[in-house]
Amino acid sequence: MGKTTCAINLAFSCAKRGWKTLLVDADPQGSVGFSLSPSAQAYTGLYEILTASAALDQVALKTKLDSLKIIMAGKIPSSEISKWCSSLQDGGLLAPLFRTAEAEGYDLVIFDTPSGLHGPTEGILRSCSHVLVPQQCEPLALRSLMLTVDFLNLLQTEKADAACSLVGVVLTMADQNVAESKQIVEEIRRILPGELLCQAVLPRDSAVINASMKGMPLGLIRTDAPPPIAIIFDQLAAEIEGKLGLSKPEQSDDYVSLVV
Repeated sequence: MGKTTCAINLAFSCAKRGWKTLLVDADPQGSVGFSLSPSAQAYTGLYEILTASAALDQVALKTKLDSLKIIMAGKIPSSEISKWCSSLQDGGLLAPLFRTAEAEGYDLVIFDTPSGLHGPTEGILRSCSHVLVPQQCEPLALRSLMLTVDFLNLLQTEKADAACSLVGVVLTMADQNVAESKQIVEEIRRILPGELLCQAVLPRDSAVINASMKGMPLGLIRTDAPPPIAIIFDQLAAEIEGKLGLSKPEQSDDYVSLVV
């Protein structure tokens, strides 16, 4: 379970809790789109908003929740992917999107970013207000966590009060029956301050694959009783509300951008 799964299901849980939420696929490979729709490449999206001045309200796709809309990656020509990624690296192109989202009343903008601390990911980290890091409980993944923390510290040095802050690290793919997974959890708890670790822990669960195959959030797999992991995403959403200091949706005038 990686960034895309977390982004989709966290956005769904936040919207279900009453927050007007915009999920943005910033991965040029269109990871959110491929997870939700076989025709994802046919939709205009972030690429058209930033390069062709497409209107956000015209591009954002409606979902089964009135409080949740999705912006796909867009129709990025293969020959333009490298140039597109480079153009986002300093974050400057994203400023109009944030202003428009704020003007249209979104409480949360959740970005799904590609792997690596460059291109779109670097630009979004330079532009957003808060960062949630999904951390797989696997040995190789631990190295990327420390790189991310170091980069966020660098941004704090460069931008001081204007830099994004780490709202938390959420452990994913945790398996108490696998010794290596337990060791990674213990190592992360040793390295990171307790306040940076989310209490919600996302286990390895076949329901995630099932939901992805059906192109839907975990909370919509069954209408009678969603799988337990869907409830954990609800708990994560509630936890993030507390970490961000958000009041009840009907009382909130705050705009927060959150990158996953």
